[in-house]
Amino acid sequence: MTETICLTTQPIDEIDEDQRLVLAAQQNPADFKILYLKWLKPVYRYFYSRVHDEKDAEDLTSQVFLRTYQDLPRFRHQGSFPAWLFTIAHARAVDFYRKGKKELPLEQVDLEYPASDLLSLTIKSEETVRVNQLITMLSEDDRELIRLRYAANLSYREIGLILNRKEDAVRKSITRLLVRLSTKLEEDHD
Repeated sequence: MTETICLTTQPIDEIDEDQRLVLAAQQNPADFKILYLKWLKPVYRYFYSRVHDEKDAEDLTSQVFLRTYQDLPRFRHQGSFPAWLFTIAHARAVDFYRKGKKELPLEQVDLEYPASDLLSLTIKSEETVRVNQLITMLSEDDRELIRLRYAANLSYREIGLILNRKEDAVRKSITRLLVRLSTKLEEDHD
């Protein structure tokens, strides 16, 4: 009979799916594959939304998962696994640009996972193009909020953990940002 060791003080029924996957991977490194498969697309989309280059996004994604795999034994459950994962991703992105890589404007980025299906071949509507233009006029901090929320599909809480901000402050920032973009779009239609 195999004994399971729980590294958290929470009762087992209160542990979320990511915590269960982390615990399993900490006990058996082969189980890391499940975490990897769950978070591969969101991490890749986050990088692709920043660099708009498949090869660079793939390289950055692999660096993040290598680092995550190496550091997983030291991960403790005080925070959120997605926030911890995307903190690593955010640091990789900063390093990427620090090394002289040029960031692509968001107007040239498709926030969806690049694929060779019909959806990726459709022409963007005039409104989508305008939204992308408006996004490029935002500050880097605002664009990062958009990337984390919509490309990485993270919760307000997780974004707050990554950016060292309160969840409510992140929610208000994103809401205000969306209102500003919506107002600007309406003004353009008048």
